[in-house]
Amino acid sequence: MTWLNTKRLSTFTRAPYGGNPAWVVIGMDGPDETKKLLKLARELNPLSDTTFVFPGDKDSDLKLRFFSPSSEIRFSGHGTVAAYFALEGSDLIKFPEPIAMIRQKTKTGLQNVEVRIRDKVIERVTVSLPPPRFLDQPVEIKTISNFLNVSPVDITDTHFSIRIIEAGHGEIIVPLTSLDKLLSIEPNYQLMKNYCTRFNLTSVIVFAMQTRDPESNVHMRHFAPAIGINEDPASGGASTSLGYYLVQNNIIRREEVTRIVVEQGHAMQRPGLIYVHVHTYNKDIIRVTFGGNAVVTFEGRVLLP
Repeated sequence: MTWLNTKRLSTFTRAPYGGNPAWVVIGMDGPDETKKLLKLARELNPLSDTTFVFPGDKDSDLKLRFFSPSSEIRFSGHGTVAAYFALEGSDLIKFPEPIAMIRQKTKTGLQNVEVRIRDKVIERVTVSLPPPRFLDQPVEIKTISNFLNVSPVDITDTHFSIRIIEAGHGEIIVPLTSLDKLLSIEPNYQLMKNYCTRFNLTSVIVFAMQTRDPESNVHMRHFAPAIGINEDPASGGASTSLGYYLVQNNIIRREEVTRIVVEQGHAMQRPGLIYVHVHTYNKDIIRVTFGGNAVVTFEGRVLLP
C-alpha cells in the first residue's frame, strides 16, 4: 500500500472555505498511472480539480498533472496556485526568500512560476502564461442565450462582442449587461456541454464590468461542463483569457503592465480574487500572468488506489 501526503486548500482567497477548493497530492513517483490518478481525483474532489505533484526532470523543477472528476485536464490555474502553497515546508523543493523562480512542466508545456516568501511563509504565487489568441470562429447568440437562460439582449452591447479564444484550449467569452443578470443566471449545463463539444471548446467565460468590490475591475463566472465541472468558483486560466480580452478590445486601458482584479465565486458563496497582469511591449501583448493566495484547510495522507 502506498500512502501519499495530501492537503486541501481554498485558493484565490485568504479565507478558509472561500475561493476554489483544490486537493494537492504530494510525493508522486514512478510511472504515471492515469487510471489510478483519475480514480483518486474522483474520490477526493467531486467539485473541482485535483493536482498531483511529481519531481521535476532536466527541464523543470516540478511536474504537475491535473484531473477533474471526469478526465485529465491540460492545465489548472487554481490547481497550480494550490500546489505551491501545499509545498510550503516540503522536502520536495525549497523556496529561497524573498522570491523563488520555479520552472514547472504540465500538459501545456513549461511555465515560469514566481513564489513570494517572507519569514518562510508563502505570500503569493504568480504564474506566467503566453498570450492567448482570438479565433475567427462563428458564434450563435441564440444558442448561447438558450444555454445561459438569458435573453439575447442581455448578452449584446455596442462596446463588447462574444469571442472565442485559444489559450491552450478553446474558451468562449460572453459579456452580460449587468452584474445582477450575471449573478442570477442558471445555465442549462447539458445544452452548454453539447455546444462546447460541437465547437471543441473547454469552457464558457461570462462576465460583467460591474463589481461587488469597488477595488475590483470585473466580475466573472466560469462554466466547464464539457470536462465535468459545471461551475468553477475561481479560475486563474480563465481570468488570463478574460484579461487579454479586456485589454485587446480596449475595454481596460492598455499600459506597459495592465493590472486587472477579477472577482469570482460569489454566485456559489465562495468569493475569491484573481490578480491578472497583462504585459505589453510596443503595443503588443507579450505575456499574461495571474496570481493569488491560498489557505490550507486539511492535511493528512491518502491511499493510492
